[in-house]
Amino acid sequence: MNDTVRQLWEILTPKARRRFFTVLLLVLAMTALETVGVVSIMPFLAVLGNPDLVTQQPQLAALYEWLGFETPVQFVVALGAASAAVVVIGSLFKSVTMHVLFRFAHLQRHEISTRLLQTYLQQPYAWFLGRNSADLSKSMLSEVDQLGNNLLLPVIQMIAHGMVILAMVLLLIVYDPLMALLAAGIIGSLYFTIYRIVRVRLGRIGRERREANAERFQAASEALGGIKAITLTGKVQTYLDRFRHPSRTYSRHLAANDTLGQVPLYLVEATGYAGLVALVLVLAWRGDNLGQILPVIGLYGFAAYRMLPAAQIVYRGFARLRFGAAALEHIHRDLHLPTRTHAPAPKPWIPQQHIRLAGVTYAYPSSEDRPVLRDIDLQIPVNHTIGIIGATGSGKSTLLDIILGLLEPTRGQVRIDDQPITPENLPAWHRAIGYVPQEIYLLDHTVAANIALGLLPEEIDRAALEAAARAAQIHDFIVNELPQGYETTVGERGIRLSGGQRQRIGIARALYHNPPVLILDEATSSLDVETEKEVQAAIDALQGQKTILIVAHRMSAVERCDRIVQLHDCRINSIQGFQTNEKPSLPLG
Repeated sequence: MNDTVRQLWEILTPKARRRFFTVLLLVLAMTALETVGVVSIMPFLAVLGNPDLVTQQPQLAALYEWLGFETPVQFVVALGAASAAVVVIGSLFKSVTMHVLFRFAHLQRHEISTRLLQTYLQQPYAWFLGRNSADLSKSMLSEVDQLGNNLLLPVIQMIAHGMVILAMVLLLIVYDPLMALLAAGIIGSLYFTIYRIVRVRLGRIGRERREANAERFQAASEALGGIKAITLTGKVQTYLDRFRHPSRTYSRHLAANDTLGQVPLYLVEATGYAGLVALVLVLAWRGDNLGQILPVIGLYGFAAYRMLPAAQIVYRGFARLRFGAAALEHIHRDLHLPTRTHAPAPKPWIPQQHIRLAGVTYAYPSSEDRPVLRDIDLQIPVNHTIGIIGATGSGKSTLLDIILGLLEPTRGQVRIDDQPITPENLPAWHRAIGYVPQEIYLLDHTVAANIALGLLPEEIDRAALEAAARAAQIHDFIVNELPQGYETTVGERGIRLSGGQRQRIGIARALYHNPPVLILDEATSSLDVETEKEVQAAIDALQGQKTILIVAHRMSAVERCDRIVQLHDCRINSIQGFQTNEKPSLPLG
């Protein structure tokens, strides 16, 4: 439990911790008002049961005279009204305090999920190669919700209502120490015993809930992402079953958590009612009159009215802390991942002479003893077009990722005009690159938003937008065939466009900022021959104006390149000028 509270405190920012103490001050004020409200009921009930107390009690008599009442009935009415006013004011203040409390807890959900996304986005590209995107989405959304509901909110409620319990117990101790300690001991023992019984199960189902949540996110992501293949292969039922089992487990464990958190309420309510009846019988047996019994019953009854719900909330908070510990541990670990913060570069790093790879070797972290690239030495002159070919698995895409700066060489360097790429100048290098992958990621948004990716509509440069579309040879299609031109929505993943149209939008996106370097990673490999020619024509029109690197399987995609680099067995096998008609000697795979 201590580790859970410590981790929860550690994930809060300094600003959030200061807000927490502000909330705590409001909680203290709320507790004070609650206590005053309970105390105020005693004189009212005492005078109501025995009006003669107005003259018998010196304090009441002095108040009676000072306020100028004429009859005891008026005084009783005034005491009742004052007590009611204190209770109403306390309730209103409690409403405000609880709003502030809930707002703090839920805004922390927002801040933690945002920080988690920021942490993920600041990880090196290699980190994502060993992660599942559905699991990351689950952590940012569902697990942070669990953190808010089962940890942040319960802890704050435990503190708030714990103070109410403490104040009520101290008040009762002042009136009758033995009775107060006996009542607190019985109720506390009941809750403690029940918690000790269920705590192990709560921890276990909390871990199983997190695992089931990850499985259902992954099953849903895979099913919706591969709907065409799943439908055609008749695997719909398979994916339904893959989702159904963890989804059911997830729901059962949430239900179990709610049940185990609620169980003591009914037992404690019954115990509290029985105790109150017993108190009345004891007082009556002692021969106390109504004037003596009524204020005592009022005090204990009203204190119980405040204490029992508070005690239940505190218990449920402990139960939820146990249940949510697995989610907290996962989020705490991810929030403390080392990050790389790259300030936006003011301008692109434009190569003046060449891009050079010097003795580059790379092995993925999961297989450090098996490099996918070995001792790569390659010089790419500015404004030349270089084709990179090789069998599947020869390291073509890895080579591009290293040039892009997404992967850091295990050994060797990438140099721009003999200056090595470093974390400090990497953002400027990224600004110099336009990148076209094989699978173009398109938003369910307009054509304009997809070309000018990441910009708000008012930030889009329309001249640059049209120039990029013309260079990608898709402008005429956009203005002549799409119903709303550049404002036409393309559908999720560009489903309303053909493969060639999606690819040309991808090229237009890469060209929007007019980068000096264009990198295409098998950008035409999934297209038919005719569509490939159309896309290739758009690329050919840029030759001599930009430094272009093309990774391809088909020779038709690189036949107009100035040079062709052939990879084999993790090394450069040959570098040829295609115009010599010297064909590569190895199959392309």
